[in-house]
Amino acid sequence: MADAITIRAATRGDAPVLCELLRQLGYPAEESEIPGRLEALANFPCAAAFVGTNGYGEVIGLATAHLFPSIHDNDPVAWLTTLVVLEDVRGAGIGSALVRYVEQWATRNGAKRISVTSGAQRTATHEFYLRRDYEKTGLRFTKKLGETAS
Repeated sequence: MADAITIRAATRGDAPVLCELLRQLGYPAEESEIPGRLEALANFPCAAAFVGTNGYGEVIGLATAHLFPSIHDNDPVAWLTTLVVLEDVRGAGIGSALVRYVEQWATRNGAKRISVTSGAQRTATHEFYLRRDYEKTGLRFTKKLGETAS
């Protein structure tokens, strides 16, 4: 199946399947929210949302990426910020194709390094990245803002 994958920019018309992909990733969203989110990415100085489609043109995967300037390096730092493939087609090379595409996008935009964060519970995902030459280099700490402390 990986041979029939086409990768393109995500569009407003992809909203229904993007909602399903985000739900499967654990980040449910309303279909009506997706166009605004895509517009926000498009308006960010260097961010992108890509979808992978099968031979029938159906969206089967999503990847988003950002580039940021950094004080600790002269080159921008790339972040793979979302990667998800529909559950029923996982393992067919779609995620790998999306990762390669994002890496190429990052390189074209001047990045010499790309990072990704992944929830501690996603052990299979960690193995996925390790098999693609990503190194485990640290931990992510998250704090929700704007909520009252308990």
